[in-house]
Amino acid sequence: MSDLSIKSEINKLIAESGFAKNQKLVCPIAKIFKMRHPHIDTFKICKFASQALR
Repeated sequence: MSDLSIKSEINKLIAESGFAKNQKLVCPIAKIFKMRHPHIDTFKICKFASQALR
């Protein structure tokens, strides 16, 4: 999975969550993404989620 597709899916998860964007959502977003795509590195997911939530 490319970095661009990971970023777009994380942004989609954030938009569909219904919660306000803040850094407390990094862990829940990472958990959801990891359940959907277990083969992707957790550090990469957390890094992109943190960037998207700024």
